[in-house]
Amino acid sequence: MRVALVTTPPSVRSGIGDYTRHLLPYLRQHCQVDLFVRPEAARALAAGEDEWPGEDPKSVLELDPNAYDQVLYQLGNELNHNFMPRMIRHLGGVVMQHDWVLFDLALAAYPGLVRGGWKGHLQALREGGFAQALTYFNCWLDRRRERSQPAHLPDCHGELGQLLAGWHGLEPAGRWIADQALFRVPAEGVTRIEVDLGSEPGRHLSLAIEGGPSTDFACTQDCAGAVLVVELEPTDEPFCTIGVSGIEVTAEQRSHGDSRRLGAFVSSVVFHDADGRHELDLSLPPKYPIRPVDLSRDRFDLPLNRSVVDHADAFIVHSNYVGDQIKARRGAHIPMGLLPHGSEKRWLTEDRGDRRALRAKLDLPKAWCDGFLVVSFGGVQPHKRIDRLLAGLALARETRDDIHMVLAGGWHPDNIDPEGLARMLGVEDAVHFTGYVPEEEAWDWIHAGDVSVNLRGPTSGGTSGGIYQSLSLGRAVIATGVAEQAELPADCIPKVPLGEGEVEAIAELLVELSQDPARCEALEAAARRYVEEECDWALVGRRYFDSLASFPRTNVSATKLAAMRAELTEFCGTSDAD
Repeated sequence: MRVALVTTPPSVRSGIGDYTRHLLPYLRQHCQVDLFVRPEAARALAAGEDEWPGEDPKSVLELDPNAYDQVLYQLGNELNHNFMPRMIRHLGGVVMQHDWVLFDLALAAYPGLVRGGWKGHLQALREGGFAQALTYFNCWLDRRRERSQPAHLPDCHGELGQLLAGWHGLEPAGRWIADQALFRVPAEGVTRIEVDLGSEPGRHLSLAIEGGPSTDFACTQDCAGAVLVVELEPTDEPFCTIGVSGIEVTAEQRSHGDSRRLGAFVSSVVFHDADGRHELDLSLPPKYPIRPVDLSRDRFDLPLNRSVVDHADAFIVHSNYVGDQIKARRGAHIPMGLLPHGSEKRWLTEDRGDRRALRAKLDLPKAWCDGFLVVSFGGVQPHKRIDRLLAGLALARETRDDIHMVLAGGWHPDNIDPEGLARMLGVEDAVHFTGYVPEEEAWDWIHAGDVSVNLRGPTSGGTSGGIYQSLSLGRAVIATGVAEQAELPADCIPKVPLGEGEVEAIAELLVELSQDPARCEALEAAARRYVEEECDWALVGRRYFDSLASFPRTNVSATKLAAMRAELTEFCGTSDAD
């Protein structure tokens, strides 16, 4: 069997690319596989500007599907896969669909979705159908309303944290607030609060203490800033509100595409108690950060995948969660292979002392070497429940202060501030942040841990490569008991609920495992069995071949092939085609 495999080169940072390169030697044990990449990548490889040792991939513009038994796309919600939907619409083929939600891929493939207007709405209708087009339309309406109406703040009474709601992102000299901002002073017996802030002439600023005094100030051309001060009877953890009236989105903001409602710029918040003067840490993340309305707000409700789902000839999936949604769209007859994510057997024969020796090699403190270590591998993203995970760690450490955590992965500061979250929860000394680490370096961190964790919610439907990296090292993984993760074997992947009771369940499980080495060993033994019996790459490679052999053979007309090449040439040349 001859297979044309469409993927990305190693120079593109890609979890799916890593997966594909692990799969290749095992798939080649059963069939001939030729690699195809987007035209620019192929040119860079041919010119020696990039390299892929041992491989000679060609441009997808050179692909003749009829010369192969199958065309296989390794496709998921990645920006660099943006050329694949155009190919699939014209050529069909077999899609290994790693994610159900293809939001990022779709926005990169069809830039009109980002720009909006009638073209963006038509593309949303084509890629998502009526319901998703309505979600898309309502998002744009909400973005317009955002500029003209104050945001509704959540009830923050009883919430943990200092900065609660109504705060925009941190800037070098302070933070902007919206129409209102809520904060709590983290001290007892507070007698004075001072807020240094400023705004635009014509706006009215106020500072109010719940159940206590308030003060205000009117901004003028001559004086647009002040220090608002309130004196109060000694009060424990006072709940405070800063208010601003008269906000309008300025012409200067609009000229920069900034639709935020910027109320007042807060430079400092100072409070006094029996121990003297203290300053609120404005660098901490708010409990409820303001997220400007954009399409990313609705990303998990916008799969935008119909160019793929409606035009592929067959699918390979990792979970029934994704497979059932494809069948609901295409019908139960659609050819489909269900197989697990692959995994190597990388575990070492060891005792627990070796694990601790590796921690010392990684320069972890002695308390970490002797304690219970939890490791999360992969990008640090909000949908991985990092806030709940850190809150669970904080709660667990109230019982066992020898539990520590490593987050081995990078993050985008516009999306999440995990270090700030750790400080807010008081566990900054119990969490180590590595930043982005290459796959091979991450293996040491996973191997050094007692258990891994990889939560999801909401989910794109993608089976986590991080989970299978942990299994490959013989580590059990704590996961979320919903969607595709609910299908993972319970004997090596204990689950926690999504939503209510989640933090408590995380804490309880961490404490239980830290106190029960025998249970950890049983989970690890089950992890090794699962890899050996189900998801060893050699087994997965054979199941790939069996699935591909059962699917109808590729057959593409000359007209469709020419249309694909013309459209893809234009898209890859301008990155602005429709």
